[in-house]
Amino acid sequence: MVQDVLDAAKPAAEKLKEFDGKIRLVGQYDADGISATTIAHEMLERLGKDFEYEIVKQLYEEGVERLAECEEELILFVDIGSGQSELIEEHIAGDKQVIVSDHHEPQIEGSFIHMNPHFLGYDGGEAISAAGMTYLLAKAVNAEGNKDLIRFALVGATGDVQKQDGEFIGLNSEIAEEAVENGFVSRRQGLDLYGRTTKPLQKSLMYTTDPYLEGVSNNEGGAIQLVKSAGIDLREDGDFRSLADLDEDEERKLIHRMIESGYDVQSLLNDIYMLENGYEIDEFSTVINACGRLGEPKKGVEILLTNDETLINKMSRKYGRKISESLRYVENNKDDEDRIYEKTIGIIDGKDDISEEFIGTVATISMSNGFFDEIPAIMGVAETEDEKLKISSRADKKMVEDGLNLGEIIGEICEDVDGEGGGHNVAAGAKIPQDQKQEFIDQLDAAIAERV
Repeated sequence: MVQDVLDAAKPAAEKLKEFDGKIRLVGQYDADGISATTIAHEMLERLGKDFEYEIVKQLYEEGVERLAECEEELILFVDIGSGQSELIEEHIAGDKQVIVSDHHEPQIEGSFIHMNPHFLGYDGGEAISAAGMTYLLAKAVNAEGNKDLIRFALVGATGDVQKQDGEFIGLNSEIAEEAVENGFVSRRQGLDLYGRTTKPLQKSLMYTTDPYLEGVSNNEGGAIQLVKSAGIDLREDGDFRSLADLDEDEERKLIHRMIESGYDVQSLLNDIYMLENGYEIDEFSTVINACGRLGEPKKGVEILLTNDETLINKMSRKYGRKISESLRYVENNKDDEDRIYEKTIGIIDGKDDISEEFIGTVATISMSNGFFDEIPAIMGVAETEDEKLKISSRADKKMVEDGLNLGEIIGEICEDVDGEGGGHNVAAGAKIPQDQKQEFIDQLDAAIAERV
């Protein structure tokens, strides 16, 4: 349980407390990595350490070689490093002190300090995120002084899709209980709809398609009528109200009206986690993820530390436009078999029209919204600035439950195509030479076909 990780964190905590040289903090650019970086940033700041930090998209061999030449004498990796542990051992560990706080499948344990739940028998894909691991490191450094950082651990876990049916599981569940008990998040059961705190109520209802609400899903007029029939005002002081603006009695009225209308409300009821800043945790993690995908991950650190509402709105709008553009590409090219097609898996070839930062998000949304018919996995492809290809893959949840591990499969394929990659059982990625695209697709398709 959590105590296992705290015990394992002691060597890293002691090293950080006693070290008096320069430190380089390196994090990854998604919501989990930005959250983990923020936790580590505050932990080092409170220790009075001399440090610089950077957030990277991925860490390939050239990146490890670059870090080996940096002036800092200790490198702290968060949400990155386990999947590159052989390279870190080869290029850095002999000359610098290294601490890795990660949750991805590790290649090796190495001679450096390596915190990873897999070494303790926990699945890093769902039991705990890198932000959770780094929070427990901060707690091992100073339990009382760093207890407020726990909220970032839950933002990271949420961004890494580590809630199941709206609830944290594994080690994350213990962290969530601690956060609730200490008042850093609040929790109550309610309608778990998209845009709970950021969208007008009728928009949240019309965007609900799983389950499909006949007459309401994709029908704003029908959604408005449903709300009015429940006796709930859509506006307050001239502005549209969000679901989060309803008091508990109003939300109960809406739930009762939905039940009367024959809708499957039970599947929409989950524990809702609210942060102190008024945001529901799922939506706030999306904002942090947006900063990384937009190439501005340090803005995510700033938002976590300051709750700058102007910056939050700016990044959300910018992200929404980019996602819409990327999804339009998929819809507009659905009949172009050179770009969007199915084998055993679904393939979205974004070429240079979908940026590498957004191909993973497009793959995730396309997997969840049923764009392809009952396929076991989706693979997205995008051209990169260094003339390679970014691969992002997502697997069907049932396939994963039956033993599919995308991270392992993609790691093996990369060895054959001179690429680098890996990841979790449900989501994984790679960077490969452009001329190996068809070989990669064929191997991934064949590997999935064997398991169907």
